[in-house]
Amino acid sequence: MRWKKNMDALDFSKFKDILLEDEDGGIQPMSQPYFKAKEIAPGTWQVLSHGDYTYVVEGDDEIVAIDSGMGAGNIREFCQTLSDKPLYRVLNTHNHFDHTMNNYLFDVVYMSEKCYEGRCRAFGDYADMDFPDDYPVVFLEDGDVINLKGRELEVYNIEEHCSGSLQFLDRKARILFCGDELNGNFFDSRISVEHSFRNVKRWMSLRDSYDLLCAGNGIHDASYVDRYYETLKYILDGHEHEGIEFFVPYEDRRASISSKDGKPVFARRSPNMDPLTDALKAAGFEKHLELNNGRACFCFSRKLSPDGIFDRQIEMNGCRVCYYLNRIWDK
Repeated sequence: MRWKKNMDALDFSKFKDILLEDEDGGIQPMSQPYFKAKEIAPGTWQVLSHGDYTYVVEGDDEIVAIDSGMGAGNIREFCQTLSDKPLYRVLNTHNHFDHTMNNYLFDVVYMSEKCYEGRCRAFGDYADMDFPDDYPVVFLEDGDVINLKGRELEVYNIEEHCSGSLQFLDRKARILFCGDELNGNFFDSRISVEHSFRNVKRWMSLRDSYDLLCAGNGIHDASYVDRYYETLKYILDGHEHEGIEFFVPYEDRRASISSKDGKPVFARRSPNMDPLTDALKAAGFEKHLELNNGRACFCFSRKLSPDGIFDRQIEMNGCRVCYYLNRIWDK
C-alpha cells in the first residue's frame, strides 16, 4: 500500500471479535475507534486510543503529536479537535509498533535514523495487515530542537528500551516526553546495569528542567528518576544478588475479565500476549510463567535470547529495577 497525503484510516473490521476494556470498565470491539483526551498542562494533552499513550503539544502556530498509537480510527483527526491550530507532524520516541502504527495519517514523521528500518514492523494480531511505510520522514539527532514558536522541544537520544530512542524536553511546561525509556513504575535495564546507570545520570543532569515524565505507559512524577539513580547505584555497589529471580506482573496491563460472550477481552493498553506466551512455553519456560500467573510475558520473552537467562528484579523506595544478573558491568 502506497502512502498518500490525507489518507483514510485502515479497515480494522477483522478485529471485531476481540474486545478491549477501557480504564472506566467499558468494553467494546477492537475494531471500533476509541479516543480519550486529558489536558495535563496548558496546551498539552494525553490521548488514549489503543496501545501506549499519544501526547499533543501546542505552540503558537501549530500542534504536534508525539507517537501515533496503534488503535482503530483516525487519531490525527481526533487530536486536531483539541486545538484550532493545524496538526501536520508526529514525532516518534521510538519505532515499536504500538507507537508508530498510525504514522501514515500524518503529513510528515520525525524520528531517529536508527528507527527508520523497523518503523512499521507489525506484530501479533497485526502481522498480516499492510501498513503504509513510505510516508515522508525527517531524521532527528541528539541536540536538535523542534521549534513550535513560543514553545520548544529539545531532542535527546538516550537509548536502552529501543535502539534510536528519542526523548523530548519541554522546559516551558517542565515535562520530559520519554516514550518507553522511563516508565514510572519500573526501570527495565536491557543492557548492562553500568550502562543503564550512565543513561540515568544523563537524565539526572537535566532534572532541574522537568517535573513530569510523560511516558508510553502514563504520567509519572520525575522523582522516579532520582529513585532509579539510587537503585541502580545500589546494585552496582555489590547488591546485584539481592534481586528476586522472577518478575512481578504489572497489573495495569490486565483486563478485569478474560472473556465476554465468548470473545477474548484485553486491557486497552495491552497487546495480545498469547503469541509470546506460546513461544515461551515451546522454549521450555512454562514453569517460569506459572510462577507469574502466566502474565510476565514481556520480561520472560527476553529469556529466549542466548544471554538473557538470568532475569532479576530489585525494589527500593517504591522503584522497581529489572536487570540481568549476567549484565551488571560493561563487557
